[in-house]
Amino acid sequence: MLARLNPSDPSMRVSEADSSEVRNLYLNTRSSSPLHDTKVRQAMAWMIDRERLAATVYEGTVDPLYSLIPAGITGHTTAFFDAYAKQSTAKAKALLTEAGVTLPVKFTYGYATGRGAADKEAAELKRQLEAGGLFEVTLKPYEWTAFQKAWATGKLDAYAVGWVADFPDPDTYGGPLVGTDGTMNTGYSSSEVDKLIQASQQYADRADAAEDFRSMQDAVARDVPVIPLWQAKEYVVSSEDVGGGQYLSDGTGVFRLWRLNWI
Repeated sequence: MLARLNPSDPSMRVSEADSSEVRNLYLNTRSSSPLHDTKVRQAMAWMIDRERLAATVYEGTVDPLYSLIPAGITGHTTAFFDAYAKQSTAKAKALLTEAGVTLPVKFTYGYATGRGAADKEAAELKRQLEAGGLFEVTLKPYEWTAFQKAWATGKLDAYAVGWVADFPDPDTYGGPLVGTDGTMNTGYSSSEVDKLIQASQQYADRADAAEDFRSMQDAVARDVPVIPLWQAKEYVVSSEDVGGGQYLSDGTGVFRLWRLNWI
Protein backbone atom coordinates (compact mmCIF):
# COMPACT_ATOMS: atom_id res chain seq x y z
CA MET A 1 0.00 0.00 0.00
CA LEU A 2 2.69 2.54 1.01
CA ALA A 3 4.83 1.62 -2.00
CA ARG A 4 1.92 2.53 -4.28
CA LEU A 5 1.45 6.05 -2.91
CA ASN A 6 1.93 8.69 -5.59
CA PRO A 7 3.32 11.99 -4.22
CA SER A 8 2.42 13.67 -7.53
CA ASP A 9 -1.30 12.91 -7.12
CA PRO A 10 -2.93 16.39 -6.93
CA SER A 11 -5.67 15.10 -4.60
CA MET A 12 -3.29 14.16 -1.80
CA ARG A 13 -0.20 15.36 0.01
CA VAL A 14 2.42 12.77 1.01
CA SER A 15 5.37 13.39 3.32
CA GLU A 16 7.76 11.04 5.05
CA ALA A 17 10.19 11.14 7.97
CA ASP A 18 12.62 8.78 9.66
CA SER A 19 10.96 6.57 12.26
CA SER A 20 12.48 5.36 15.54
CA GLU A 21 11.38 1.81 14.61
CA VAL A 22 14.19 -0.53 13.56
CA ARG A 23 14.63 -4.21 12.80
CA ASN A 24 17.76 -6.14 13.69
CA LEU A 25 19.14 -9.63 13.27
CA TYR A 26 20.29 -10.88 16.70
CA LEU A 27 22.96 -13.56 16.98
CA ASN A 28 23.42 -16.11 19.77
CA THR A 29 26.99 -15.61 21.01
CA ARG A 30 27.03 -18.42 23.60
CA SER A 31 29.69 -21.13 23.42
CA SER A 32 27.01 -23.69 22.49
CA SER A 33 26.00 -21.73 19.38
CA PRO A 34 27.54 -22.21 15.91
CA LEU A 35 27.75 -18.40 15.85
CA HIS A 36 29.89 -18.19 18.98
CA ASP A 37 33.09 -17.22 17.11
CA THR A 38 33.30 -13.50 16.40
CA LYS A 39 34.80 -14.17 12.97
CA VAL A 40 31.75 -16.23 12.03
CA ARG A 41 29.47 -13.35 12.97
CA GLN A 42 31.67 -10.89 11.10
CA ALA A 43 31.44 -13.16 8.06
CA MET A 44 27.64 -13.00 8.32
CA ALA A 45 27.83 -9.20 8.38
CA TRP A 46 29.75 -9.28 5.10
CA MET A 47 26.95 -11.33 3.49
CA ILE A 48 24.01 -9.00 4.23
CA ASP A 49 22.76 -6.74 1.43
CA ARG A 50 20.43 -4.27 3.13
CA GLU A 51 19.86 -2.24 -0.02
CA ARG A 52 18.39 -5.26 -1.79
CA LEU A 53 16.36 -6.24 1.27
CA ALA A 54 14.80 -2.77 1.50
CA ALA A 55 14.19 -2.52 -2.24
CA THR A 56 12.75 -5.98 -2.89
CA VAL A 57 11.03 -7.20 0.26
CA TYR A 58 9.86 -3.78 1.47
CA GLU A 59 9.59 -2.01 -1.91
CA GLY A 60 11.52 1.00 -0.67
CA THR A 61 9.23 1.74 2.28
CA VAL A 62 12.12 1.24 4.74
CA ASP A 63 15.71 2.50 4.72
CA PRO A 64 18.82 0.29 5.07
CA LEU A 65 20.26 0.62 8.58
CA TYR A 66 23.99 0.43 9.23
CA SER A 67 24.22 0.94 12.96
CA LEU A 68 22.52 0.24 16.25
CA ILE A 69 21.15 3.77 16.70
CA PRO A 70 18.89 4.88 13.82
CA ALA A 71 19.12 8.07 11.80
CA GLY A 72 17.54 11.06 13.51
CA ILE A 73 18.59 9.93 16.99
CA THR A 74 21.59 11.50 18.75
CA GLY A 75 24.75 9.48 18.25
CA HIS A 76 23.73 7.76 15.00
CA THR A 77 26.66 6.54 12.90
CA THR A 78 27.21 4.18 9.97
CA ALA A 79 29.47 1.77 11.85
CA PHE A 80 28.41 -1.34 9.91
CA PHE A 81 28.78 0.42 6.56
CA ASP A 82 32.26 1.56 7.56
CA ALA A 83 33.26 -1.98 8.59
CA TYR A 84 31.35 -4.00 5.95
CA ALA A 85 30.81 -1.54 3.13
CA LYS A 86 29.60 -3.93 0.43
CA GLN A 87 28.47 -7.54 0.38
CA SER A 88 31.57 -9.72 -0.11
CA THR A 89 31.55 -13.50 -0.22
CA ALA A 90 35.35 -13.47 -0.57
CA LYS A 91 35.88 -11.53 2.67
CA ALA A 92 33.34 -13.68 4.48
CA LYS A 93 35.09 -16.85 3.31
CA ALA A 94 38.48 -15.52 4.43
CA LEU A 95 37.13 -14.93 7.94
CA LEU A 96 35.57 -18.39 8.12
CA THR A 97 38.86 -19.91 6.98
CA GLU A 98 40.67 -18.01 9.75
CA ALA A 99 38.12 -19.31 12.24
CA GLY A 100 38.81 -22.87 11.10
CA VAL A 101 35.14 -23.83 11.00
CA THR A 102 33.58 -26.50 8.82
CA LEU A 103 31.71 -25.14 5.81
CA PRO A 104 28.92 -24.54 5.40
CA VAL A 105 28.26 -23.15 8.89
CA LYS A 106 24.81 -24.48 9.81
CA PHE A 107 22.45 -22.52 12.04
CA THR A 108 18.78 -21.85 12.71
CA TYR A 109 17.05 -18.55 11.94
CA GLY A 110 13.86 -17.85 13.86
CA TYR A 111 11.20 -15.26 13.20
CA ALA A 112 7.58 -14.50 14.03
CA THR A 113 5.37 -15.53 11.13
CA GLY A 114 2.23 -13.70 10.09
CA ARG A 115 3.75 -10.32 10.95
CA GLY A 116 4.29 -7.99 8.00
CA ALA A 117 6.83 -9.23 5.48
CA ALA A 118 8.67 -11.52 7.93
CA ASP A 119 8.35 -14.61 5.72
CA LYS A 120 9.69 -12.85 2.63
CA GLU A 121 12.41 -11.20 4.69
CA ALA A 122 13.51 -14.57 6.09
CA ALA A 123 13.66 -16.09 2.61
CA GLU A 124 15.73 -13.18 1.29
CA LEU A 125 18.19 -13.27 4.20
CA LYS A 126 18.56 -17.03 3.78
CA ARG A 127 19.32 -16.50 0.08
CA GLN A 128 21.92 -13.84 0.87
CA LEU A 129 23.64 -15.79 3.64
CA GLU A 130 23.78 -19.02 1.67
CA ALA A 131 25.43 -17.40 -1.36
CA GLY A 132 28.76 -19.05 -2.07
CA GLY A 133 27.96 -22.08 0.08
CA LEU A 134 29.39 -20.53 3.25
CA PHE A 135 26.28 -20.89 5.43
CA GLU A 136 23.32 -23.24 5.61
CA VAL A 137 20.29 -21.61 7.18
CA THR A 138 17.29 -23.50 8.58
CA LEU A 139 14.27 -21.22 8.82
CA LYS A 140 11.99 -21.63 11.83
CA PRO A 141 8.75 -19.63 11.77
CA TYR A 142 6.94 -19.25 15.10
CA GLU A 143 3.71 -17.82 16.41
CA TRP A 144 4.63 -14.59 18.25
CA THR A 145 4.34 -15.89 21.84
CA ALA A 146 6.25 -19.08 21.01
CA PHE A 147 8.89 -16.98 19.23
CA GLN A 148 9.43 -14.83 22.32
CA LYS A 149 9.91 -17.94 24.45
CA ALA A 150 12.32 -19.46 21.93
CA TRP A 151 14.70 -16.50 21.93
CA ALA A 152 14.29 -15.90 25.69
CA THR A 153 15.47 -19.45 26.40
CA GLY A 154 18.41 -19.27 23.99
CA LYS A 155 17.04 -21.92 21.61
CA LEU A 156 17.69 -19.93 18.44
CA ASP A 157 21.02 -19.19 16.78
CA ALA A 158 19.75 -16.10 14.95
CA TYR A 159 16.46 -14.23 15.11
CA ALA A 160 15.00 -11.07 13.63
CA VAL A 161 13.09 -8.73 15.95
CA GLY A 162 11.69 -5.24 15.51
CA TRP A 163 12.33 -2.56 18.12
CA VAL A 164 10.43 0.67 18.73
CA ALA A 165 11.94 3.12 21.20
CA ASP A 166 9.76 4.13 24.14
CA PHE A 167 11.27 7.60 23.84
CA PRO A 168 13.69 9.09 21.26
CA ASP A 169 16.94 8.71 23.20
CA PRO A 170 19.98 6.67 22.07
CA ASP A 171 20.06 4.89 25.43
CA THR A 172 16.96 2.94 24.43
CA TYR A 173 19.10 1.22 21.77
CA GLY A 174 22.06 0.60 24.09
CA GLY A 175 21.53 -1.32 27.31
CA PRO A 176 18.36 -3.19 26.23
CA LEU A 177 19.88 -4.43 22.96
CA VAL A 178 23.61 -4.94 23.60
CA GLY A 179 24.17 -4.44 27.33
CA THR A 180 24.97 -7.42 29.55
CA ASP A 181 21.75 -9.35 30.29
CA GLY A 182 19.92 -7.23 27.72
CA THR A 183 16.37 -7.78 26.52
CA MET A 184 17.37 -9.66 23.37
CA ASN A 185 19.17 -12.42 25.27
CA THR A 186 22.04 -12.98 22.82
CA GLY A 187 24.45 -13.98 25.58
CA TYR A 188 26.67 -11.07 24.58
CA SER A 189 28.60 -9.31 27.31
CA SER A 190 31.28 -6.68 26.79
CA SER A 191 32.82 -4.67 29.61
CA GLU A 192 33.81 -2.05 27.04
CA VAL A 193 30.25 -1.65 25.77
CA ASP A 194 28.79 -1.68 29.30
CA LYS A 195 31.20 1.08 30.40
CA LEU A 196 30.31 3.21 27.38
CA ILE A 197 26.59 2.77 28.05
CA GLN A 198 27.06 3.78 31.68
CA ALA A 199 29.28 6.73 30.74
CA SER A 200 26.65 8.03 28.31
CA GLN A 201 23.99 8.10 31.01
CA GLN A 202 25.69 10.85 33.02
CA TYR A 203 24.89 13.58 30.49
CA ALA A 204 21.66 15.55 30.72
CA ASP A 205 22.51 17.13 27.37
CA ARG A 206 22.43 14.05 25.17
CA ALA A 207 24.68 15.68 22.56
CA ASP A 208 27.49 15.42 25.11
CA ALA A 209 27.08 11.62 25.07
CA ALA A 210 27.49 11.34 21.30
CA GLU A 211 31.15 10.28 21.45
CA ASP A 212 30.35 7.45 23.89
CA PHE A 213 27.58 6.24 21.60
CA ARG A 214 29.84 6.39 18.55
CA SER A 215 32.45 4.27 20.34
CA MET A 216 29.76 1.84 21.48
CA GLN A 217 28.51 1.37 17.93
CA ASP A 218 32.04 0.77 16.65
CA ALA A 219 32.48 -1.95 19.28
CA VAL A 220 29.18 -3.56 18.33
CA ALA A 221 30.15 -3.55 14.64
CA ARG A 222 33.40 -5.28 15.60
CA ASP A 223 31.82 -7.91 17.90
CA VAL A 224 28.59 -8.35 15.87
CA PRO A 225 26.12 -9.63 18.47
CA VAL A 226 23.51 -7.96 16.28
CA ILE A 227 23.28 -6.96 12.61
CA PRO A 228 21.09 -3.89 11.94
CA LEU A 229 18.80 -4.44 8.95
CA TRP A 230 16.47 -1.52 8.36
CA GLN A 231 14.81 1.58 9.75
CA ALA A 232 11.15 2.29 9.14
CA LYS A 233 9.73 5.47 7.69
CA GLU A 234 6.73 7.39 8.97
CA TYR A 235 4.31 8.49 6.26
CA VAL A 236 1.71 11.23 6.50
CA VAL A 237 -1.01 11.33 3.85
CA SER A 238 -3.53 14.15 3.83
CA SER A 239 -6.03 15.66 1.43
CA GLU A 240 -5.23 18.89 -0.38
CA ASP A 241 -7.35 20.94 2.00
CA VAL A 242 -5.23 20.02 5.08
CA GLY A 243 -2.03 21.95 5.72
CA GLY A 244 0.93 21.19 7.97
CA GLY A 245 1.07 17.46 7.23
CA GLN A 246 4.79 17.70 6.55
CA TYR A 247 5.31 18.81 10.15
CA LEU A 248 3.11 16.17 11.78
CA SER A 249 5.82 13.56 12.29
CA ASP A 250 9.38 14.11 13.49
CA GLY A 251 10.36 10.44 13.87
CA THR A 252 9.77 10.28 17.62
CA GLY A 253 6.47 8.42 17.33
CA VAL A 254 4.52 11.38 18.72
CA PHE A 255 2.33 13.16 16.16
CA ARG A 256 2.30 16.96 16.47
CA LEU A 257 -1.39 17.39 15.76
CA TRP A 258 -1.27 21.09 16.61
CA ARG A 259 0.68 21.67 13.36
CA LEU A 260 -2.34 20.69 11.25
CA ASN A 261 -4.74 23.28 9.88
CA TRP A 262 -7.48 23.69 7.31
CA ILE A 263 -6.51 25.49 4.14
